[in-house]
Amino acid sequence: MKPNLISCIVPVFNGERYLGETLDSILAQTYQPLELIVVDDGSTDGTATVAASYGERIRYIWQANAEETVARNLGLSVAQGEFVAFVDADDLWHPEKLARQMARLQERPELDLSFSHYQNFWMPELAEEAKLYQQRWLAQPLAAYWIGTFVARRAAFTKFGNFDTTKHPAAACMVWYLRAAERGAVIEILPEVLTYRRLHTANLSRANTLEAMFPILRAW
Repeated sequence: MKPNLISCIVPVFNGERYLGETLDSILAQTYQPLELIVVDDGSTDGTATVAASYGERIRYIWQANAEETVARNLGLSVAQGEFVAFVDADDLWHPEKLARQMARLQERPELDLSFSHYQNFWMPELAEEAKLYQQRWLAQPLAAYWIGTFVARRAAFTKFGNFDTTKHPAAACMVWYLRAAERGAVIEILPEVLTYRRLHTANLSRANTLEAMFPILRAW
C-alpha cells in the first residue's frame, strides 16, 4: 500500500462513447499521486481501444461480464493506494475533487469515507427531460451516499469488507455504506459539487429510479 496514493477505479461495460471524457477528468485532477484502474466488464464495443489509447497512464483489466459490483471488487484487489475512489465510465469529476476530499481526510484521521454533493446533467438527446426537471430537485445539487462522489481509506474495506456481489448491483454500494455506518464508520458529506452525473438514454437508474430502490430495501 502506497501512502497518499489514490487508486481511482473505473468499472465499464460498453462505455466507448463516454469513457474518454471520464478518464480525462481523472487525469486532470490537481491532486497527485494517482493510480487509474479501468476494469472492463466484458465490453463488446470499442471500450478496449479507448482504454488502450491512454497507454501507461492507466492500468486496464478485462473480465468476463459479471456485473459492476464484481468489477469494483476486482479493481480493489489490485489497487495499490492508501485511498480509493470510484467513478462510473460516463460521469465526470471536478478538477479539484480529490484535492478537496484528501484535505479533509488528512485533517480528520478518524474519517473513513468522504462524500460530496453531485450535479446531474443531461445529454442533448434528453433536452425535453432536462427542461421538465429544470426547476425540480433532480436538477439541483444533491447530497447522497453515492459511489461517484466518495473517497475512502483503503483500510475501510479491510474493516467493513468488499461490496457484496450477491446483492443486486443497484443495492450493493448503498448496502455497503449503510452497514459500514452501522458498524461505526466515520462519514462526512462535503457541501461542494465535485461530481457530475451524466444522464443519457442508456442510464438504467434514470429509467428505473423507483425500481432501483427496491433491491436496496430488500437487502437491508
